[in-house]
Amino acid sequence: MASTTYSPSPTTPLNIAVIGATGFGGSWLTKELISRGHRVTGLSRHPEKLGIHPLYTPKQLDITSDITVLAAAFAGFDVIVDEYGPHAAGFAALKYMPFLEVTRRVILAIKLARVPYFIKVGGTGSLHLPGQPHVSVLESPQWWLDYRRGIADSHAHVTYMEERLGPSGVALRGYRNARLALKAGTAGEVEEKVIKTYEQEVKNRDAAMEFVTACRTSFMFFEGRADFAWSFVSPSSLYRPGKRTGVYMWAYDVLPLKGDRNSAEAMEGRLHGISVADLAVAIADEAEERRHVGRHWTAWADLSDDTPAPSYVRIDE
Repeated sequence: MASTTYSPSPTTPLNIAVIGATGFGGSWLTKELISRGHRVTGLSRHPEKLGIHPLYTPKQLDITSDITVLAAAFAGFDVIVDEYGPHAAGFAALKYMPFLEVTRRVILAIKLARVPYFIKVGGTGSLHLPGQPHVSVLESPQWWLDYRRGIADSHAHVTYMEERLGPSGVALRGYRNARLALKAGTAGEVEEKVIKTYEQEVKNRDAAMEFVTACRTSFMFFEGRADFAWSFVSPSSLYRPGKRTGVYMWAYDVLPLKGDRNSAEAMEGRLHGISVADLAVAIADEAEERRHVGRHWTAWADLSDDTPAPSYVRIDE
């Protein structure tokens, strides 16, 4: 575990491509990279939506294209960061096989194009529980329950989920309101039923299980490989829009927890998180410094500010 504070330093500008530059993580990362003086090419179906900037080049690309088409689009960059996620198409688009197939194609194209460095942004699901290297967090019913409780306790996170995932966010808002009533001692039968129903659904099979499993499985395309230079970053559990602090902690492989970081017992209130702005700082640092080549790492930061923030940004703002 280590702490990093971003401090601008003289760096040769890099030529970086961001896959999914108009999305949640991609838009914030592109803005961060441009602020550091790097040249950024946005690769997506509609990269022009991000705005206009002298250091930004929009390049239209369907990420489901043939591998040779992808390789041609990937050629010539110093670093490529994959922020691909189908969230813009709605909750129903978060499927297992399409995500894995896209990841497979991208890796083959990265190799074919001989890209010097590839950074993949995955999900929390590939991190393992403390002391259990063969058990990923998504295999823990307790993690799922404490994760849902953790995001429900954040007004900023619930607002983000409502904006980005529609029905899933609406259900989360109802759960949050019921939990607030319970804590205030004003919960009645209706609120108690909402809590019981929501948590039972989480225990049976959380609605996000399929996509989180895909993100977890995608790491297997990277683990142990030395035939291309890669880094795989998994955001910590509570990943949402928020303030850019410029300070973050990082660690390898293991779910970061507050308190006894070696114990996965009773994780409610112990899950770490990071704002999308601070994760962009961490990824930009990695693009410049390459400290985590061939490693699976995570990052977390201060999330005490619970003010809702934009899920997406433009580079000309």
